[in-house]
Amino acid sequence: MCGSTHMIDDIDFLVSAVMYDPSDTKIKKLLVHEKKDDYGVGYPFEETRKNVIKKMEKGKRYYTLVQELDTSFEYNVGEEIKKIEIDSEVYLRTDEVEEKQDDLGGLQRLRDLSV
Repeated sequence: MCGSTHMIDDIDFLVSAVMYDPSDTKIKKLLVHEKKDDYGVGYPFEETRKNVIKKMEKGKRYYTLVQELDTSFEYNVGEEIKKIEIDSEVYLRTDEVEEKQDDLGGLQRLRDLSV
């Protein structure tokens, strides 16, 4: 576990990659994995930013899924993704910075999320 004091039971979904809209500071789509149990996640699927926000408003919790630097097959649970509101706009962030843009840390960025 990377830097968080969360319980694995609190996690509903894990995000392993994001695709940004080139003309905006917001994420367009996320590559999401449903948490299956303490040791496994489901196959990745694309989810829109709008759907993620709706699910978060209904109580679902999203965390980042961070790839280990020394291997391409090891992942750890990262930080919780939170919604912050600035001037009636919602942004997704893993930090406490109140900035008008989405920021999920160092997650892999993809140009096209078709999986």
